[in-house]
Amino acid sequence: QFVQPVGIGCLHPAAPAHSCKEHNTLYHRDLLFYTVAEGQETIPAHKFLTALKATGLRSGDPRLKECMETLKETLKKTSDGVTLDRHLFKKCVQSNIVLLTQAFRKKFVIPDFQSFTSHIDELYENAKNLTGGQVADYIPQLAKFNPDLWAVSLCTVDGQRHTVGDTKVPFCMQSCVKPLKYAVAVHDHSTEYVHSFIGKEPSGLRFNKLSLNEDDKPHNPMVNAGAIVCTSLIKVKAVTLCPPPLCVCVCLRPVCVSLPLKPQKIPCNVGVTELLYQ
Repeated sequence: QFVQPVGIGCLHPAAPAHSCKEHNTLYHRDLLFYTVAEGQETIPAHKFLTALKATGLRSGDPRLKECMETLKETLKKTSDGVTLDRHLFKKCVQSNIVLLTQAFRKKFVIPDFQSFTSHIDELYENAKNLTGGQVADYIPQLAKFNPDLWAVSLCTVDGQRHTVGDTKVPFCMQSCVKPLKYAVAVHDHSTEYVHSFIGKEPSGLRFNKLSLNEDDKPHNPMVNAGAIVCTSLIKVKAVTLCPPPLCVCVCLRPVCVSLPLKPQKIPCNVGVTELLYQ
């Protein structure tokens, strides 16, 4: 619950616009401090980071880079290296005050992220016991994957993230990459441009059927023919300078670092396994 700090009030309507903006920023900083401090005059750094994680944000979120760097440097200068008073806390959060205020005021798309992730973890554990079926074997290398590996990762439109299970183990995205490549192509060009080469309707055929519609275009970006054309629209200049395996790598890289679905750039490992590529 938010308590308005003593001495914080509304500025006069005739006050200059920059004064209003500065006043609001100061208000939000104080508001955030008293929210996290819960009535105390200092905040242990670990308490702030724990509360931050509960909102779904992570200390490694690129949007919070400046805040985290300032926090780290500020703690080095404190007497105990652990706690922050109101002044130091405000100094640390000022670069990200809007984002942090939204997070702690539960204004994100998932307001109660802890409750939400508890439900996700429960579903994960229930599904973990399902051992039927078999791994794909139409590509020899896929048949070698451990069927006991199981993980769930999620990222909301506000950048709230959660992972559970074997999330550090690399895996082949296969057709899961198709909607991501489509999003990158549309982001790089436009919907109209992309669909001047690819249709929008279902084909009624198998996904791997190399067929064209009546306009001599692949039926849509989610079938193999459309996905191949979609790939050719991404990083066109860079691809012309690369040998085939690297071409695929160049095309996949934007999926991780510049995808419009993500609210920030999050570094990730992406590449091409030669055996799978062949």
